[in-house]
Amino acid sequence: MRYWRHLSIACMTVLAAAGGAGAADYETPKNRSAKDALPPTVVAGADYTVSDPVMADGYMYQFKVKSPYAVFDVTGIGALRKLEHEIWAIGQLKQVTKSEAFLKSLKDQAGKPLVFAKDVITKPGETLVGIPKGVGRLFSNATSAVTNKKDPTQESTTKELLLVGSFKRDYAARFEVDPYSSNPVLQAELDKIGKAAAYGSWTASAAMIPIGGVASSVITATSLSKSFNNILATEPPTRIRVINEEKLKQMGIPDDLAKRYLDHPAFTPRQDLLLVDSLHRLGTATGRDAYLNAAMAAADEVEANFFVNMAQILRGYHEKQGPITGITMVGPLTLAQTKSGAAMIPFALDYGVWTVNADKVSEGLKTSYHAPGFNGNIEFWVTGTLSAKGKQELQARGFTVVEQVGGRIDIVD
Repeated sequence: MRYWRHLSIACMTVLAAAGGAGAADYETPKNRSAKDALPPTVVAGADYTVSDPVMADGYMYQFKVKSPYAVFDVTGIGALRKLEHEIWAIGQLKQVTKSEAFLKSLKDQAGKPLVFAKDVITKPGETLVGIPKGVGRLFSNATSAVTNKKDPTQESTTKELLLVGSFKRDYAARFEVDPYSSNPVLQAELDKIGKAAAYGSWTASAAMIPIGGVASSVITATSLSKSFNNILATEPPTRIRVINEEKLKQMGIPDDLAKRYLDHPAFTPRQDLLLVDSLHRLGTATGRDAYLNAAMAAADEVEANFFVNMAQILRGYHEKQGPITGITMVGPLTLAQTKSGAAMIPFALDYGVWTVNADKVSEGLKTSYHAPGFNGNIEFWVTGTLSAKGKQELQARGFTVVEQVGGRIDIVD
């Protein structure tokens, strides 16, 4: 046990931006230009541009995205893809909320004044979303207290009675965006339509709203993401919680642990749905209670996404590569034992480099990890890529490195 405690502190990851970086054999994370970090189709679109430089924090890229509506800071390529679609959806929603028909409907209402907050931004150059603490905190010595408060992204009972939340989810589903997104501009537009529809001043069905613009022809959600979007569109947060509670019970998760996890404020109902469903699909795999306990170390959206995406890699591996029989947690690091005998490490990263910590911890894992049926092979499945040196060093140590696993399995951003 002492070894594992030290191992978790040692930061198991090829990304650890740790001491010893001055050594000639090790690499340090370096900022990159947007065109070097991203495909050309992602660097810029009709209504956004990713600014230079792209910051490398040792785990994920941090992007500054300029749009006509705001300047957004977002961490991770998956989160960037989600934001880019949200920016397009904001433009679509603004066409509705600024339309003559919508504005006339507000004037025509009788005795039901709608008060909207002032515009979320006063000038497009204002930054709305700060860079969260990030994944790096999970692999440091720091500990974080977890407070189990009601999820702030859930609609209040009053709003549900007024059907605001229901109408918001209808419109979010129409444009295939997350109704629980932390994007304040998107939420402001959804609020406008939700309130107007709930008070009866706006009666146009979401299904009747035309979708236009360059993104309308490229909405190609996978069947998996569509199934989640359908649940999010039709079920309120209270019902989503019941769905998750039932799946956790089927997994044999103790009621108190299930409650503490579902009460955790860092995870939205959508993130809960993705994570719990992914673990549920692992069948009879042991150690899922340990995964939930580890996930509760998440203190913000970026860290919650980390655990959600690792759970999705586990699910994808189990369904497409081979059955997973058990999970062992080393701090926030996940080791999945497979029926074939190999161990698999899922890791959500953008770009990894070879560091002193990667050297020490990968060596420790290779020599000290033991589980029933383990055949000595360790696979490292990452959402992004590794540097040439990082990949070479791990392969020389006997690790099998699998990059860009989103091309092999479904990962919902």
